[in-house]
Amino acid sequence: MNKCKFQWIIIFGLLIQSVNAVDLSYYLPQHENYSKSIRTPQSVLGYQVGKWHARPEQIERYFYELAESSGRVKLEVYAYSHEKRPLFLAYISSEQNIKNLETIRTQHLKMEKDTKRPVITWMGYSVHGNEASGSNASMLFAYHLAAAKDKKTLERLDQQIIIIDPMLNPDGLARFANWANMYKSKNPNSDPNTREHNESWPSGRTNHYWFDLNRDWLLLQHPESQGRVKMFHHWKPNVLTDFHEMGTDSTYFFQPGVPSRQNPLTSRENFDLTAKIAQHHAKALDEIGSLYYSQESFDDFYYGKGSTYPDINGSIGILFEQASARGHLQESVNGEVSFPFAIKNHLTTSFSTIEATQKYRKALLSYQRNFYKKSLLDSKANRTRAIVYSSQDKYRMAEFNKILKGHQIEYYPLANPLSLSGQSFKTSNSFIVPLRQTQSTLINAIFEKRRKFLDNTFYDVSSWTLPLAFDMDYQFVDRSDFSQDLIGKSTNDTSGSLFESISSDTIALAFSWKNFATSNLLAFLHENKISVRTVSKPVSFLTSIGKQRLERGDLILPVKNVELSVDQLTSLLINKLNELSIEAIEVKSGLSTVGPDIGSPSIPQLKIVRPVMIVGDGVNSYQAGEVWHLLDQRLSQDLTMMTSDEFSKVQVSEYTHLIMVGGKYSLPEKVVDKIDEWVKEGGVLITQSGASEWLSKLGWLSSEGSKLEQEPDTKISYADRDETQSEHFIGGAIVKTKIDTTHPLGFGLSDTNLAVFKRGQFSFTEAKESFVSIARFDKKPLLAGYLSKQNQKNLAGKTAVLVQKHGQGKLIAFTDDMNFRAFWLGTSRVFVNALYFSDIIRATKKSKDKDEGKDTDGKKD
Repeated sequence: MNKCKFQWIIIFGLLIQSVNAVDLSYYLPQHENYSKSIRTPQSVLGYQVGKWHARPEQIERYFYELAESSGRVKLEVYAYSHEKRPLFLAYISSEQNIKNLETIRTQHLKMEKDTKRPVITWMGYSVHGNEASGSNASMLFAYHLAAAKDKKTLERLDQQIIIIDPMLNPDGLARFANWANMYKSKNPNSDPNTREHNESWPSGRTNHYWFDLNRDWLLLQHPESQGRVKMFHHWKPNVLTDFHEMGTDSTYFFQPGVPSRQNPLTSRENFDLTAKIAQHHAKALDEIGSLYYSQESFDDFYYGKGSTYPDINGSIGILFEQASARGHLQESVNGEVSFPFAIKNHLTTSFSTIEATQKYRKALLSYQRNFYKKSLLDSKANRTRAIVYSSQDKYRMAEFNKILKGHQIEYYPLANPLSLSGQSFKTSNSFIVPLRQTQSTLINAIFEKRRKFLDNTFYDVSSWTLPLAFDMDYQFVDRSDFSQDLIGKSTNDTSGSLFESISSDTIALAFSWKNFATSNLLAFLHENKISVRTVSKPVSFLTSIGKQRLERGDLILPVKNVELSVDQLTSLLINKLNELSIEAIEVKSGLSTVGPDIGSPSIPQLKIVRPVMIVGDGVNSYQAGEVWHLLDQRLSQDLTMMTSDEFSKVQVSEYTHLIMVGGKYSLPEKVVDKIDEWVKEGGVLITQSGASEWLSKLGWLSSEGSKLEQEPDTKISYADRDETQSEHFIGGAIVKTKIDTTHPLGFGLSDTNLAVFKRGQFSFTEAKESFVSIARFDKKPLLAGYLSKQNQKNLAGKTAVLVQKHGQGKLIAFTDDMNFRAFWLGTSRVFVNALYFSDIIRATKKSKDKDEGKDTDGKKD
């Protein structure tokens, strides 16, 4: 192709973007012959794809119409979103293959050497709801595959099972489609400042609880991801695509991405196959005159993303990013970007994907087979034979095992006690994962603590070591310590009935706070207006099984002289306790054998909490969603959410806690004054990350905010600019803190070591008073991930968690996100303590506010 002709194609491609109304020939190959019996998307939607943003129910309707009219299409619902929208897969292949779909699947999973079988191609669209060009393109792609009669398409259908996941995030897609359509004009307005292109908080990117589902493939915290990963392993596709959108001023991106930023556990062969497939994308985009780039910006490091998770599972994951119209038409540095143009680009690379998959079908099938074969061989040669892990928290253990099971990782109860590196693992609360299994490579990715990297720049987090996030003890078991006798016979984590009745001589029930599920029980009891006490000092009582020690944070529920009769209380508790798998300890006397008695001030009654959280513009929606998800899903605790403006206008004295998460806060003075007054009157302000920075600037704390201060290098080369700027950036590492477990914020933790997810350099200086700094970063803080030496040195010994009295109320500040992506249950334990135990904390005032060592309430600190 000569230079002039190529330039003309690019110019034409940019001009065509501004066309508002397009017909089917704009999207699809014009030379194709399509079956008239197959309905087009326009015939079902009532408008051409790209004219409006299709809503989830419209996309669903079209796929069902397609399946009814074509023998090449079969649908399967695999999950429901939080808002109960169906997530479904469309299987598209030759009619003969569709009839024999299950036989083909079972043969594929055998991964035999024979490469004559169909290759499995999974096409996933729009995991971010406001990146809607992918989901809209999926309808056109499906129509072509179902209706085209040309030889090339028929050959591809004969040799591929094409699985279309048309909308990975229907809740977010619905939110965005409503927004974009609500502000659409008859004549589209391309002005970037118009409301159509600027969504309101929290935007349509995320799911119902404001989580980024493209970070949840490994963590499996949401029904969308749980169902999808289950189907991924049900099929084990050879290629999986992930269609996204990026900034409007961009062009088009496709992987393989930055070579130096691949995860070391991903093979070079994977990268090379991705690069070969990329040549087909380049050719296809060249033909329509679209600009693009590759091997820059995006990486393949974090295995929790849709384009990276396949790489650790024997598949080829491919990311596509299209410049976003964020509506229907928007100006950019490259000309006007239209919604139809964005759809056309994603449709073009959808076609190039199945073309490349067809060409490299045998290589892809062989690669997958060899991947699992090599994983098994490597595990047999590895000195490490297993991983053992334990926790005293039954809930966290069950949640951890649920993740392993979701990834088809085999785990077993520990059959015999084991001691390794000074840690003892008991059979009662320990499990073991043998490495000699097909998922051994993924097991390494989940448990490893990597600290060295070829490239220190990360698109997402640099570490995600799951047992650290769950605050569990774990050790690698090498061949000298390993024995098959360590592996128990069953992985069933079920338990029988734990609670049946309350004996007549029982005066109270006690529940262990080490079990995270007890938080849910506490919320349930308070919802039913039942008084609950907690242990602030270790104590022993005579119980139905003899003398038993209760630890700090354990709950005590008196059953005599209370509003409910024993029978009523039993009826209320029986289903809840068995649902949560919580053991009730029957206390026979209020007189302790060791420590304070039940009526002691050291076993105080817990007040019912009524929290409110600031949301809206300036607030980090991810962190706000994490708190909402924690309280709603795990605790069943009511949470009121309102904007700062709404907070300033309502009566807030009825609320006990104000939660402020990360974000950029520039609150009006009247709002700050109202928060100040509310705390001084007895409220509890809980802040984390950005909100804690904001709090540190108000002067209410004796600690100050701290960040790494470094003199700029004025002589550094411009070519090293990006690398230098990223060197000290903390995008996501795991750091070690030491927390005071005698403090109510530390109740329920097994020991003083607590792994914290660290993003950003913020920390607190040491407080000037005693009992304010509750947790500090370790002298050697880095546990896993990337943290520059300067950041490690600066962070060492700084305060991570503090509590300060402010008037009659309290300030509880965390430097970091305590509920990161819903799986960081170790620090979530501390956040929950801040909510339920804040009233029993005897907090210390800032020194200058003291009056001869007394609080304003007249009591000594």
